[in-house]
Amino acid sequence: MKKLALVIGGSGGIGAETAKVLSKNMKVCLTYNKNKVKQNYSGAYKMDIRNEENIKKIVSEILKEHKKIDVVVYSISTPIKNKKAVDLEWSDFQEHIDMQSKGLFSVVKELSPLISQNHGIKFIVVLSESCLGNPPSMMAHYVTGKYSLMGLTKTLAVELAKNNCTFNMVSPGMVKTDLLSNFPSKMVEMAAYNNPMKRIAEPSDVAKVISFLASKDSDYLNGVNIPINGGNIIL
Repeated sequence: MKKLALVIGGSGGIGAETAKVLSKNMKVCLTYNKNKVKQNYSGAYKMDIRNEENIKKIVSEILKEHKKIDVVVYSISTPIKNKKAVDLEWSDFQEHIDMQSKGLFSVVKELSPLISQNHGIKFIVVLSESCLGNPPSMMAHYVTGKYSLMGLTKTLAVELAKNNCTFNMVSPGMVKTDLLSNFPSKMVEMAAYNNPMKRIAEPSDVAKVISFLASKDSDYLNGVNIPINGGNIIL
């Protein structure tokens, strides 16, 4: 029986490419918010990651139809305001924390009955190069949200390993997605120029690493954060 992957944020650049790559070897369900996906795969569901009742409804529907979820890819983002930290409101920070950490927490809570049965689930969380080295300026709310997500993911990796679950992360650098529409083109050009590989990432660069983490070849990896940045930051 084919495994089932749930890609949360499946209409975004990274999420959509990840769903495409994973569908070569497993069944894929995905969620979207505003931008409906063109291909349904094994199921496409409109989900508000900030709404716990909506998350509960969607997860319940997927489990009712497919009986299991083997892989969860969490690839959520929200538009970024390029502002100095002191010019932001706390509500800007809270929005990113809720989208990132509260969203993942709610998904894990809804899957807890399956987790308690020791049905091993691989969780793969998309972070950001901003969680490596010196964070960029003008993005304090975004970086804070991603760091909170990283802390939660690492904690879950420790606590739920006994249930055969793993939690791993990928931290891409700048990626060619719609999220860059809020960035000045000059900033994108400079990022590519300063990168050792002289380009920014394609969504496929990230999706291929996620595909490895979703496979049995990664069974003994847990709590790792893989940079995908062409060597821009080397740990």
